[in-house]
Amino acid sequence: MLYKNETAKKQFCSEYKKKWRYPESVKKKLVAAENYIKNSRTLLDIANYPPFRFERLKGNRKDEWSIRLGNTGYRVTMIPCDDKGNEITEGDIMAYCKTIKIVKVTEVSNHYE
Repeated sequence: MLYKNETAKKQFCSEYKKKWRYPESVKKKLVAAENYIKNSRTLLDIANYPPFRFERLKGNRKDEWSIRLGNTGYRVTMIPCDDKGNEITEGDIMAYCKTIKIVKVTEVSNHYE
């Protein structure tokens, strides 16, 4: 797993969970999401996990995808990457899901704020 920057890493990576200022329910979902993503063989595992509601963003964030953290209002945004860590933004990402093994986390945010 890669991170867009240090801020994204601190928002998502559980090694920083003592500094997180999220509600307890969000913290638990973040740790579970991190474990699920790390243990997924490909992006297809993430896309096919119904609670995540994996979807492509729109507008100026059209190259990013998101997963939801249950009904908390929070989501994790990410960009699929190739085996060398280069972002994959062209083509039919869903068609490539079973070969994409790396994602770059870009942000954890409250979707409704």
